[in-house]
Amino acid sequence: MDIPKGVNQAVIATWATLVIEAMVAAANKRLGDISSDKFAAYLGIYAICCIFPYKLSRGSNPTRYIFSILTVLGYILMLGETEGLTNLDVIISILLIPVYAFIIWRLFTGEANAWFTDKRPPALPNAK
Repeated sequence: MDIPKGVNQAVIATWATLVIEAMVAAANKRLGDISSDKFAAYLGIYAICCIFPYKLSRGSNPTRYIFSILTVLGYILMLGETEGLTNLDVIISILLIPVYAFIIWRLFTGEANAWFTDKRPPALPNAK
């Protein structure tokens, strides 16, 4: 079964958010708002987060739950404590709320549910 249109849109939007967040980190570094070490840490985190759109595009059901939980948890934690975030981080995070809501919504539509839960591991060859 091919990837549903809605899931594909969510995957593309997830890649876009990663690119935007990396560009914000680069802007913060250029403006002198973050150190080189913090910039490198951000890029490392974003590189690790590239696993999410990849695994989502492969139909990983646990990944869509983990991504959704981490996204919501991240926003809840950000609401509680914005110290250490630059103004640009806060602005972009607020602007990306509708994008993340769209991603999560597309990952849990009926067609997405059917596609993610229809994944079965490949059968093992008969060992002789």
